[in-house]
Amino acid sequence: MSRTRELADAVHGIGFDSLDRTEIEAVRRLLLDHLGVAAAGSMTDSAAAFRRAIGRFAHDESAALPVIGAGVVAAAVPASMANAVAGHSIEYDDVHNSSSSHPGVVVYPAAMAATALAGGDERDLVRAVVIGFEVMCRAGRAADPAAHYARHFHPTGTIGTLGAAAAAAAALGLDADGLNSAVGISVSMASGSMEFLADGAWNKRLHPALAARNGVEAGLLAADGYMGNVDGICGDRGFLAAHSEAPSPDRLLEGWGERPLEVVDTSIKRHTCCRYNQGAIDALLTIRGTHGVGADDVESVVIGIPSVAVDIVAEPAATKRRPVSVVDAQFSLAFGAAAALVWGRAGLAEYDETRLDDPAALTLMDRVGYEVDPEIDRDFPEKWRAWARVTTRSGDTHYEWVDDPKGDPGNPFTDAECREKFDDLASAVYSPDARTAIAEHALSIGVPGSWKALIDSLT
Repeated sequence: MSRTRELADAVHGIGFDSLDRTEIEAVRRLLLDHLGVAAAGSMTDSAAAFRRAIGRFAHDESAALPVIGAGVVAAAVPASMANAVAGHSIEYDDVHNSSSSHPGVVVYPAAMAATALAGGDERDLVRAVVIGFEVMCRAGRAADPAAHYARHFHPTGTIGTLGAAAAAAAALGLDADGLNSAVGISVSMASGSMEFLADGAWNKRLHPALAARNGVEAGLLAADGYMGNVDGICGDRGFLAAHSEAPSPDRLLEGWGERPLEVVDTSIKRHTCCRYNQGAIDALLTIRGTHGVGADDVESVVIGIPSVAVDIVAEPAATKRRPVSVVDAQFSLAFGAAAALVWGRAGLAEYDETRLDDPAALTLMDRVGYEVDPEIDRDFPEKWRAWARVTTRSGDTHYEWVDDPKGDPGNPFTDAECREKFDDLASAVYSPDARTAIAEHALSIGVPGSWKALIDSLT
């Protein structure tokens, strides 16, 4: 039996009734987070451009979904793609550490589209989400994020396609054979490059949409009897062999039944930028708040990062210190440091084009450096630790180590913090009454009637 088929058998055995309270609550919190981030992201130029294009896509219009933040509905698959683009356009979506990916922005749209196409209910949706997270995150762990990045792939786009296929297969009611076939088909669709780092293009924002669409279509193909690879992930010419410099197929089922389900092990972001900057910003905010360090007081900033982050957020240093687009800023360690020390937060207002040439930020970015820390590398990607060291003009040095950035499983958001983030993000596109309804239905998903109620509240 192939390893991929072993995984298909394992995840297919997950039933809604087998999920415990912690697992269902994780699905609910991450759903609310996805909806809030997509609501705010719906106002970006990239989301608007995608919405203009969805009318050109031919898909089954017998099932429809709301286009979040737009006040319209569309055929389920194009709508889910639009929501995925919006959900990834502001770099505020959830993160799974050990796969270095954003599972929610792929799996929720795919699971919602397939649930709508199948005429399923909230229990089908929750089960599909959990299964999608398992396949996506386990495939990413087996690929080894650093080795995956070494081939210039973006994990959310690549492993996301596999997770979306698994979620779609589950929502469509396929058996283990069908689920395995859907994943096998999706391996030939998995893509997404890191070239967006070169010019700030919108390609990255499209990756989860393509992954969701391809995954749903792989599921539909499998449902109609189309045969996919038997060992699509771990075969000699399969996903891992093609996409990773150092694949670890044995990790695909590592800890099955022993470790928390991957949906429980997924983080919610505190800051509107790349995950590699989150811990550093936390550290600098603590230094600013504890020691009263202002931007004008700073002589230098040094940040400890993992080696894999260097060419994503730190180099080339001259470019990272002078971002020319919001995408550039989202992937700039120097800009994140400036946001923390100049403005005291790193939210949507800070990651705005009007802030890119702020004199105080430019001055501070020139004082930001980094060190690759072997101690951080040692536990990466299971832990995304960081530290910051600030030296002031008066000669004082302040140091802060962050073991678990805010929002990580070891330092999670409370329900109240999740709701606060959602309200902040969705306030521009949904009324207070609509936000109350959306939050209520998202945080009760799985309860009879909650799927239809959620869809109605988003429309």
